[in-house]
Amino acid sequence: MAPRDPEAKRRALLEAALAEFAEHGIAGARIDRLAGRARCSVGLVYTYFGGKEELFHAVFDQVVVRTTEQAPLSPDDLPEYAGALFDGQTAHPEVMRLAAWHRLEQPGHRPAIEAITNANRAKIDAIRQAQDEGRLSTRFSAPELLMLTINTASMWAHQNQEISDLGPHEHAARRATIVEAVRRLVEP
Repeated sequence: MAPRDPEAKRRALLEAALAEFAEHGIAGARIDRLAGRARCSVGLVYTYFGGKEELFHAVFDQVVVRTTEQAPLSPDDLPEYAGALFDGQTAHPEVMRLAAWHRLEQPGHRPAIEAITNANRAKIDAIRQAQDEGRLSTRFSAPELLMLTINTASMWAHQNQEISDLGPHEHAARRATIVEAVRRLVEP
């Protein structure tokens, strides 16, 4: 008989939940379906997480923190930061879908995720310092510049097919567009 590994089961549930929630959102996700994907019992969801909403928050928190760590910001190269964000979104579209479900189904229902808030504050402080030193444009405030960079990086992920199909289709061409657009935004 294989030894029990509660941490492996917890990880399997988180992985299965990411796929389930990205596909169906919170309301449409089914505990039995995601437990089946994880090859775990339904009861383990409640044991480890307390319920479906708590599992969604655990998945969302984990994914967003991991994504934040995988694309570090350098205020001296915001265009490349935007490119790295785009690369991550393209490689993991389920993360963008999960974030969309979070915005749709959880508006204002829970406090901000402290790790994300702190990471964004640090990014804004770094951008502000680069602006004060003349290395970045001051046409926009530091928070606005961060938001413009992030939204430019995710512009293809948020567009419907009817508009995105009119632009370049290749990853490299889309990435180049994003990098150049952010370069123009930030140059002093």
